[in-house]
Amino acid sequence: GASQAPWSALREQLKGVSDVERITARTALRQVRPRELVALGKTLQKAELLAQNGQAPEPYLAQIFSHLQPPEGCTELLRRAIDEEPAALVRDGGVIASGFDAELDELRGIQSNCDAFLLDLETREKARTGIPNLRVQFNKVHGFYIEVTGSHLDKVPGDYRRRQTLKNAERFITPELKAFEDKALSANERALAREKWLYEQVLDQLQPHIPRLTRLAHALATLDGLCTLAERSLTLGWCAPQFVNEPCIEIEAGRHPVVEARLAETSSGAFIANHTRLNANTRMQVITGPNMGGKSTYMRQVALIVLLASMGSHVPAASCRLGPIDAIHTRIGAADDLANAQSTFMLEMVEAAQILHAATPHSLVLMDEIGRGTSTFDGLALASGIATHLHDKTRAFTLFATHYFELTELPAKARHAINMHVSAAESGSDIVFLHEIQPGPASRSYGIQVAKLAGMPAPVLHHARHALAALEERADEGELQVDLFAPPPRPRCRHQARWRPRWPPSTRTSSAHAKRWMRCTSSRSWRGIEADKHHRLAFPGDRHAPLPRDTGRHRRRRGPPGGHACARGAAFGARQGAGHGP
Repeated sequence: GASQAPWSALREQLKGVSDVERITARTALRQVRPRELVALGKTLQKAELLAQNGQAPEPYLAQIFSHLQPPEGCTELLRRAIDEEPAALVRDGGVIASGFDAELDELRGIQSNCDAFLLDLETREKARTGIPNLRVQFNKVHGFYIEVTGSHLDKVPGDYRRRQTLKNAERFITPELKAFEDKALSANERALAREKWLYEQVLDQLQPHIPRLTRLAHALATLDGLCTLAERSLTLGWCAPQFVNEPCIEIEAGRHPVVEARLAETSSGAFIANHTRLNANTRMQVITGPNMGGKSTYMRQVALIVLLASMGSHVPAASCRLGPIDAIHTRIGAADDLANAQSTFMLEMVEAAQILHAATPHSLVLMDEIGRGTSTFDGLALASGIATHLHDKTRAFTLFATHYFELTELPAKARHAINMHVSAAESGSDIVFLHEIQPGPASRSYGIQVAKLAGMPAPVLHHARHALAALEERADEGELQVDLFAPPPRPRCRHQARWRPRWPPSTRTSSAHAKRWMRCTSSRSWRGIEADKHHRLAFPGDRHAPLPRDTGRHRRRRGPPGGHACARGAAFGARQGAGHGP
């Protein structure tokens, strides 16, 4: 490996290099601007020096330096033809350098001598006419003229021809001034036309060299990229990857180069390095853990290390051992494509399908929270199917991040899959992310704690905690998700939709009866619950004696089958029974 000093010197020389590829493309289309040609000329001079001074013992680098030699005559042509500070556009003039074309220089001489001629003419006319405030001027409307104020009009000679009358002055022209005007204006137009013609001639001479200029641009870009990678490797402690024939991705203390650099810039602490082990026996990692714990960063870092190694660079790790990798397939992030009528979930499924069709046993696949864009059961089923297909059929190296903890059961059935999780530590109601990838499944997602860190209002967090507790209780009882598409029971009264079951007004309710009541109300399951004619609920197997008959005078409406009763009627009857009737 080369020492740091030569690469640093080379990078300094490359700092003033322009975008040769873009300028060359615009030259081929004859759309290049004068200032871009100046930049191209300066870049060709630098490239020529690099080609002469570059030392490249390796054949690959020697070939790069050989392509840095500019086409013969291009550098000199641009140096002689284009002015160092040209106008932005050719039509503005002043683009072709002085001394490049004799005819253009002569026409420009006429333009430059204009001021001197006008000053001399004004001095002579003042002496001839005796008019002290006589002036010789020019404007784009009337051209050249001699202006005389009204108080001196009696002194105007006979060879003055009136060109314009003003309120307090007259403007005239003489035969001598008219002849000079024709010559000067013609010289200006001819000089501009000559410049445009010469500029086109320069472009014509550059056209045969476009292929070589394109190769030179690629050589400069390659050299710049290699210098940058060499500098990063030396200053950040990257290692040289080892390539083997066996299928594996083994990374010791791997790091994400962008996140690591950002942490160093902001003094936010050191980056937590992590190991990666994927081989013939372990082809899939099912990664679980809290939001913001580092799952996506870990997956991206593995992909970046594989990509850097595949392009011949050192990698941000203590050591790296790689087998043949033919592609990196990713399904990370959430986005939609409204122009093509694709929702977020549809786009996610399209990309996942493309990966399943294209991936091979030598591919690296990243799947981040697949199936989150739909209902819980659908998303879990799809995620499970995709993970199983990648493990059994595709057999690609896969990092599968998910919040579906049911997927942590996959390694028990798939022998080439293992569970991994990102660690976190709880401190009261707060959470500390450790960003370490450890074996085994995670137990929680800590979504509410992350929402607290994001500044969510306290009432929202309070409500979320109670809702989470209720949902977890329902999950323990076997109901994971409400069927969103089940038809609702057909109401028989207009207040049916707002009816909610209340605690039965019975002092003889047993604990078993209370448990059945809570289980039925929490799970929203009303099968087997019957209502008597007084709309009191009775459960299957309830042996309690019927409740006392309500003596209210209000005649309640009959409720629907299954115990649904009219809320307003039931409430009125309860008031009647309590002695609050009309």
